[in-house]
Amino acid sequence: MKLRKHIFITLFLALTFCFYSQNLVFRHITSDNGLSTNLVNCIYQDSKGFMWFGTQEGLNRYDGYKIKIYKHEPNKSNSLSYSEVNCLLELKNNTMLVGTPNGVNFLSLTNDSIYRLIFDTKDYNAKENHVTVIKQINETEVAIGTRNGIVICNINTKDFKYFPFSIDDEVLVKDIEVDNGRLLIATLKKGLWTLDLNGKKFGRVTFADEEKVSEGVLGLESINKLCLYGGNLYLATDGAGVYKVDPKTFLIEGQKKFKINYSDRNHIKDFLIKGGTVYCGTGSGFVTYNLLNGDTAIYVKSAENNNSLSDNKVTAVYIDRNENLWLGTFIGGVNVSFKSSQKFVNQFKYRLNSFKNLFLTFQDNQGNVWLCGDRKLSMLPKGQREFKSYDHVVGYFDALAVYQESNSIYWFGTYGDGLKRYDISTNKVTAFLSDKNGGTVLSILRVDDYLLVAAFGDGLFKIGLNSNTKTQYAEQDGLDNLNLTSLFLDKNNTIWILTDGGGIYNIENFSKTDGKFKLIKHHSNSTKESSIPSDVVYSMNQDNNGSLWFGTNSGLSRFDGKSFRNYYEGDGLANTFIYSILKDSTGRFWMSTNKGITAFNPTESNKPFFKNYNLKDGLTNTEHNIGAASSSALGNILFGGPNGYNIFRPSQVKDNLHVPPVYIVSYKRSGKDIPIDSNLIYKKHIKLSWRENYFQLEVVALDFIDPEKNLFKYKLEGYDNDWSEPSTVRYISYTELPGGTYTLKIKASNSDGVWNETPYELVITIVPPFWKTTWFYVVVVIVGTGLVVMFTQWRTRKIKEENKILEHKVAERTRELAEKNRDITSSIEYAKRIQEAILPSKDYIFSKLERAFILYKPKDIVSGDFYWFGEKNGWKIFAVVDCTGHGVPGAFMSMIGHNLMHQIIQEKGITDPGDILNSLHKGVQESLRQGNNEINTNDGMDVSIIALNNNKKTATWAGANRPLIIISNDGEFSKIDGNKYPIGGSQFDIKREFTTKTIELNKPSMAYLSSDGYADQFGGDNGKKFMVRRYHDLLMEIHLKDMDAQRELLNAAFEGWRKDHEQIDDVLVVGVAL
Repeated sequence: MKLRKHIFITLFLALTFCFYSQNLVFRHITSDNGLSTNLVNCIYQDSKGFMWFGTQEGLNRYDGYKIKIYKHEPNKSNSLSYSEVNCLLELKNNTMLVGTPNGVNFLSLTNDSIYRLIFDTKDYNAKENHVTVIKQINETEVAIGTRNGIVICNINTKDFKYFPFSIDDEVLVKDIEVDNGRLLIATLKKGLWTLDLNGKKFGRVTFADEEKVSEGVLGLESINKLCLYGGNLYLATDGAGVYKVDPKTFLIEGQKKFKINYSDRNHIKDFLIKGGTVYCGTGSGFVTYNLLNGDTAIYVKSAENNNSLSDNKVTAVYIDRNENLWLGTFIGGVNVSFKSSQKFVNQFKYRLNSFKNLFLTFQDNQGNVWLCGDRKLSMLPKGQREFKSYDHVVGYFDALAVYQESNSIYWFGTYGDGLKRYDISTNKVTAFLSDKNGGTVLSILRVDDYLLVAAFGDGLFKIGLNSNTKTQYAEQDGLDNLNLTSLFLDKNNTIWILTDGGGIYNIENFSKTDGKFKLIKHHSNSTKESSIPSDVVYSMNQDNNGSLWFGTNSGLSRFDGKSFRNYYEGDGLANTFIYSILKDSTGRFWMSTNKGITAFNPTESNKPFFKNYNLKDGLTNTEHNIGAASSSALGNILFGGPNGYNIFRPSQVKDNLHVPPVYIVSYKRSGKDIPIDSNLIYKKHIKLSWRENYFQLEVVALDFIDPEKNLFKYKLEGYDNDWSEPSTVRYISYTELPGGTYTLKIKASNSDGVWNETPYELVITIVPPFWKTTWFYVVVVIVGTGLVVMFTQWRTRKIKEENKILEHKVAERTRELAEKNRDITSSIEYAKRIQEAILPSKDYIFSKLERAFILYKPKDIVSGDFYWFGEKNGWKIFAVVDCTGHGVPGAFMSMIGHNLMHQIIQEKGITDPGDILNSLHKGVQESLRQGNNEINTNDGMDVSIIALNNNKKTATWAGANRPLIIISNDGEFSKIDGNKYPIGGSQFDIKREFTTKTIELNKPSMAYLSSDGYADQFGGDNGKKFMVRRYHDLLMEIHLKDMDAQRELLNAAFEGWRKDHEQIDDVLVVGVAL
C-alpha cells in the first residue's frame, strides 16, 4: 500500500533506550563573566577566530579574556538599531551583518562603524523590520528572513527587494537554506516554503502523502531549523522532533516510530549536523543523535555537577573550527565544551553516587575496577555498568591498600581492621592483623615469597605467603618512626620505607639479611641539593635511569644516589603536596596532588617540564587521597579522591594541538584605552607621533580552552635584541621609543604549550619631533655651515687685521729682544772668556802631568763645572768641581770655588785633600752668607780632589758627594766613595768633616774624576739615563788606551747616547795616569 511505501517519521529524540551522558564537560560564560545578558539567541565565529554571541540585550564579542559589547544607544547613530540580536553573518569584506527586531546592521569589523538598514518604506509595515535569519545567496546578495517575508539585499549597494508571503496571516521565517537556485524557507506557523531565485516566486511545500498521515504531521507546520546534509533535508520542528526529507520530491523517509518520553525534547530550538551526528538544542536539554547507529545522549542541568548544562532550555547550537561545541541557553548564558580539553574522559557511563570519597582505586589483572570509600568496597566487572558490593570483605571498614596475589586471591589493607586475605572464588576472608597490632595498613609490597605490610603506628610486618609466619619490626629494630605510609622495592632490591614525619628508611637485601635500617631525614639548614624537602613522605618511584623520586607534603625530590634535587611550585608544579607517583609504560610519571594531576618525563632534563591537569581537563578531582592511586597491568592509571575517581590510559591523554592566532585588541596610554582610526585586529601598521611614544598594547591568543595558561612572547625589531621570556601577561609596554620604524612580533602558545611559530606582526612608526628629522638636520647643517662660513670669514678678516697690528708689535718686540739678547749673549760670552781665563790651561796641566786628559762639555755658554790644577810643596793637586746649577748661576759658583781653591792651596799652602775640602766648605758658606736668616741659599758644590807627589809611592784623595774610580792596567776596578755631603749649603746642624784617603801606587793605573753630568744624561732608544754602571763599563773598556783616545771615545759614547736629546747638565771627566 502507498502509505507503507512512503511512511513519514520523526526522529524523536527522547528514546526509551537512551542514557544520560556525562562525556561532555561544559564551562559557562554568563553575565558574571561580562556577558550582556544570559538569554542567548545565536552564536557565531568570525574569520579571525573571535566568538560572537547575539543576546536579548546586545551583541557580545568574546576573545577568551574579555567581552566587548555592542548595543543600541538612542542618541548615538553609530550604534545598533536594536539591542536584541537574533542572527549573525560575516561577509568577506570584514563586515558582520547583525539581524535585530529593527532591521539589519552592517557592522564594520575594521573600524566598528555601523550602517543601519531599515525597511521603512510606505509599502511595508513595521513587521518587516523584525529580522530572524540571514543567509548568503552569493558573493553580492543575502537573503533576510522577517516575520512575513523575505528580503533580497545587495551587500555592496545596500539595495533590497521585499518578497511577502501570499497569505495574510503572520508566517515568521525561522531559517533559510540555499539549494540549487532556490531558497528553502522554514516558518514557525506555515510550514516549509520555497522561493525561486530566478522567477522570484513563492511556493508552499506540500509533503508527499501528507493527507494520509494521521499523527505528527502537524509538527511540520512549525519548523525552527533546516539542514541540508548528505543529500537530504532535515527539518527541526517545534514539537515533533526532526524529519528527514528528500529535498527534491519532499518525500518523508520512514522508519520505526519511537515513543516520546518528554515532549519538550521534541521542541527543537536549534540544531546542526556534523560528522554524522545531529546536535539538538531543545526545550529540555541538549541531545546528540548518531545517524549511523542511532546512539543518543542527553545532557541536562545537574545541581550536583558544576560542569553540566547551566540551563536546560538550549536556544543556540554552534560548532567552531576546532570542533568545540558552543550552546546558547535561555537563562544560563553560553555553555562550551572543548574537544581538546577532555583529556580524562570517564570510560564508564554510570553514576557514582555511592562513591564520593575514595581511598582505594584499583584495576586488577582481569580488568575489574575495585573502589573503596565511605566504608564500602565495590567491584565493577570488566565490560559491565553495575557495581557489585564486597563490603563484607573489609568488615565495613575502608580499604586503603590492595595486592592481587592471583586471579582469585586479593590482600586488602584496611583502616583500623588490619590485613584481609580474600579468595573471591570461595568468598573466604582471612584476617591476619588485629586492630591492636597493625590495624591500619597503608601499603602492601611483595618481596619473594613474603609480604611486607606498612602499618601506620605499628611499624613494618613481614608475612610469609607459604608459612603464614609474621614478624614485626619496630623501634628495637631501628625504626624510630612507626607511622609508615608506603613501601617500595627498587631495581637494586633495596626496600624503601616512607613515613609520616620520620623521613625515609631503607635496607638492602631484606630477605637475606637482618641488617640495619638506614635513615634519610630533612635538615632544616640544608641547601636545596642536600636534603629531602620534608620528613612527611607519601610516595616514591624510580625512573628508567635509576634515580629515585619522592613525593612529600612540601615538594618533589629526586635522589641520584649522591644528592637531592628538589622541585617546588616555582619549578612548575601546580602543588607541592604530592600523594602518589605512578609510572606508565613509557617511563613518564603521573602524580596526584591537591591541585589535580601532574605529568612529566623524569629523565628529560635536570629541570623537567611539568604538565598540570585540573578540572578543565576532565578530572573529577583536584584533591586526592593518600594511596588512592594505582597502575594496572592493562596500562591504565587510576586516581581517587573526595569526588570520585579517574581511570585513563596515558597514551590516550592528548594535548590541545590548536595553534592559536594572536591579535592586538587595544591600545592604551597611562592605563586608558585610546581610540584609533580602525580596529587593531585588522591593522598591519600604526603611525604614532613622538608625543605618543609610550604605550601599552593588549594582546589575545584565541584559544579558549584555558586562556589564563596561554603564553606570550614578543620582540620589537629595531629596538629589542632578543625575544621576551614566555609569560601569561597580555600587555606589552614600551616607553620613550626613539623616532623610527619598528616591527612588533608576537608569538603565543595554547594552554598545552603549542606555539604559534609564525608570529603576528605589526609595523609601528614613531614620527620624531621636527628637530629630530632628516630634513631638519639638513637645514641645520646648511644653516649652520653658512653661519660657520660667515663667522669664519668675519673672524678671519678680524684676525688678519689684528695680526697686522700684532706683527708690527712683534717685530718691534723682536727687535728689542734681539738687541737685548745680543747684549746678554755678549755679556755671557765675555763671562765665558773670563771663566776660561781663570781655568788652568790644558797645556800647563799636561806639561806637569804627561799622561792625562780632560773631557769638558758645558751645557750652556758658561759652565757650573770646572777643574782646578796647581802645585804646592811638591804636590800636584787636581780637582773636579760640580757647582749647583749650570749656565750663568753655575758659572758664578765656579768662579767663587776657583777663587777659594787658589786661596786655600796657593796662599795658605794647604795640600791635604780633606783639609782643602774643609776649608772650601767654610769659605763657601761664608762667601754666600749661608745660614743668614735674611739671605738663605742652599747653593754648594760636589768635589773630587786628588794630590800626587812624584817622590812618594802614594797619592791622597778626598771627595764631597763624588767618588774616585781607579782601574789598574791589569783590569782591577776600584771605586773610592767620598763623604756623603756637599760643599756649602745651610745645614749647620750636621758637622761636616771631610776625610783624606791614601792611595797606594803599587801598579800602573788610571784614576778618573768626574761630575754627575755624564751618567745622568738621557738618551738611547728608550730615552733613559746613561747610568753609572754603563759609565763604569765604558771606563773599563777604554782605560788602557792613550789619553786622547780615551777622551774621544768618551765623547763619542756620550753623543751617541744623547742623539737628539737635549744635554741636561754640564759634563766634566778627568783621567790621570798613576
